Amino acid sequence: MRTDLLIVATVCLGFTFVPQAEAQRVKCADFAFQEEAQAFMQARGANYLDRDQDGVACETLPRRGSKPKPSPPPAGRSPRTQLPSDRQSQVVVLSVGDGDTLKVQNNSTKVTIRLACVDAPERAQAPWGQAASARLKQLLPVGQVVRLREVDRDRYGRTVAEVYVNRQSINLQMVQEGMAVIYPKYFSNCATTQDQYRQAEAIAKQQGIGLWNPNNPLPTMPWQFRSASLHFLGDRSSSL
Repeated sequence: MRTDLLIVATVCLGFTFVPQAEAQRVKCADFAFQEEAQAFMQARGANYLDRDQDGVACETLPRRGSKPKPSPPPAGRSPRTQLPSDRQSQVVVLSVGDGDTLKVQNNSTKVTIRLACVDAPERAQAPWGQAASARLKQLLPVGQVVRLREVDRDRYGRTVAEVYVNRQSINLQMVQEGMAVIYPKYFSNCATTQDQYRQAEAIAKQQGIGLWNPNNPLPTMPWQFRSASLHFLGDRSSSL
């Protein structure tokens, strides 16, 4: 008789603690949204999901309908993008002029390339212009084979293009590293990759790198600097 009572008590205790044991196996990572974790905590008494004891479970999880925050790519990896099906060509780098201009060899022809959809600080915008130029030289050393996606030809006769190395967008990487910014006036040239550029710039701003450094930010956007310089030169010439 005592043995039977012991068995019954053990079974009852087992049923009593099963829900708690089940709850302890569940983590915040097991839920897609905060609301799911909240409902589980309230139904199962899984208060361990509320780490700061404010009544809200798994506060780091996204809520239904919320937009996910942009996250940087894994460390040490450059942004990759799918090559749009515009006019493409494979060329060899001859030199880099500044943070958004380079010369390439296309068969027997030398061509000047202007990076599409982005704008880097001018060399006169020290030290940001020098930093952008130096970084582009690192990414595109002399002799580097690159692929171009040509989108336009500017008023100076330069070929405007997105530049790719091993399917990695150099234009996009310059923006992500805070070495260049999105060029609003000509951003439509990158219609199929605009979201990637916006995310890259948002990450650079969030991390405060390059020209977004809060301790030494770029005071004037490159196109504003050029416009102000032209006005200054015009005023000077008219006063002579």
